[in-house]
Amino acid sequence: MQESEIISREKEWMDAWIAKDVSVFRDILSDDFLLSSARGNLMEKTEWINNASGPFTCKSFIWKEIKVRTYGNTAVVNAFVEQVASVGEKDWSGFFMLTDVWVQQNGKWQVVSRHGTGPLADQ
Repeated sequence: MQESEIISREKEWMDAWIAKDVSVFRDILSDDFLLSSARGNLMEKTEWINNASGPFTCKSFIWKEIKVRTYGNTAVVNAFVEQVASVGEKDWSGFFMLTDVWVQQNGKWQVVSRHGTGPLADQ
């Protein structure tokens, strides 16, 4: 059951990005969340929320493949995704590989880390 719950949380997170739903961001992202972006930046929770609710815009996020491996209260997600997104006027659309680390804490699964690679060559 953990796998389906984590996949559901992944989708909830990216749906919230499309909707710019800050309350969902705060619930899903652990206080010590850290993104290592495909563009070579490190971004903590507050900065990610500010960007995702501001200049980072996502129009669609499609899960092409997703694999979840759980280890007690920790889960690692490897995913291949396609997004239509932008930062201001810059297009950030394309295919990406993501690695997310989730921890069961505070009575729920929260993401503590995301690493993105891409955009990849057209698939």
